[in-house]
Amino acid sequence: MKKYVLLSLLLAGSLTSHAQGSLNSGLLGRFPFDNSLTDITGNFTTNSSTNTAFGLDARSQANAALRLVGTGEVVVQPAGLLDFSTTGSFSFSVAFRTLASGTQTFFSNQGTFTATDPTSSRGWSLGFSSAQVGKVYLSLVRDNSYNGGLGLATQASFNDGQWHTATTVVDRSTREVKIYVDGVAQALTYVSTNPTYGTVSGTTFTLTTTSTMFVDLSPGYTPNTLVVPNVLGVYNRLGLSYNGWLDEARFYNRVLTAAEVQALSTQVLATLGAQAAAAQVQVAPNPGSAAEAPTVRLAQAVAPGQLRVFDVLGRPVPVVLASRQAGTVYELRGLAAGLYLLQVQLPEGLAVCRIQVK
Repeated sequence: MKKYVLLSLLLAGSLTSHAQGSLNSGLLGRFPFDNSLTDITGNFTTNSSTNTAFGLDARSQANAALRLVGTGEVVVQPAGLLDFSTTGSFSFSVAFRTLASGTQTFFSNQGTFTATDPTSSRGWSLGFSSAQVGKVYLSLVRDNSYNGGLGLATQASFNDGQWHTATTVVDRSTREVKIYVDGVAQALTYVSTNPTYGTVSGTTFTLTTTSTMFVDLSPGYTPNTLVVPNVLGVYNRLGLSYNGWLDEARFYNRVLTAAEVQALSTQVLATLGAQAAAAQVQVAPNPGSAAEAPTVRLAQAVAPGQLRVFDVLGRPVPVVLASRQAGTVYELRGLAAGLYLLQVQLPEGLAVCRIQVK
């Protein structure tokens, strides 16, 4: 039995290492925000910025994350590399931390279809929407489009002041769109004034074949007073009207696999390895039963909001956290029979433990 366990661990490590090794493939731009607004690939140029500073990242490293306040934004130019049009697949990933609830974006290049036609639009944005408070929101067609708006929102909220990674993947070959948070594909809510764009099934949104022409992912034209007042241009913004922190923004011209998304999230958030997580977080009984609630014992105290439970599909699970000992012992009540993932945000990184309830 020990041999099988060891083999499984070795295979898992090999897959993770392979995924991490592929994260430079198809990379168009990377902004690590290590006391700089520079794209380290050299493909993007930074035009201007407002209300920006640098602060602690998820690992508590000084000046290693971008701090944006109120209407903070960074205007960048990708030299045409983000012109995915109606056929190109792409992925975008960024780490974020915010408590804000209004409409704001991690990145946006949405605008009118042409500089002289404000009635149609193109481009995309990822961030938050005041209509879906706290949910990570991907807009593929703007609300002012004559075809109606198209948006996708996670069912879980993430404006909790903790570090998270958000990754959106648009696969044109399958017409599928997914949103991952912290490496886990999220259950989606379809937000649209035009219900014929496609359908949501769990964590996947699928465009209809007749609607792909309306999802034009080339940048739109927008006015930008930071560059030339009242002049239209194609402007790509990191942190449009954003109030919070951003880190490790990456653009790809291909579909990231689920393993790559998980590896990138682990790398950015410094998720603890199995041995380190076991030293910090212990769950017993495990496997447990519905009659005997699992108890989580922590090596250091954390707030209840730093413990989250997900099912095997990555959907957040409502659970009652009964504190037993000054933030170091919690009882997980209300879990039905099944497999779950417990995530605990610690100063050293994100600890992930598997829980089974029989």
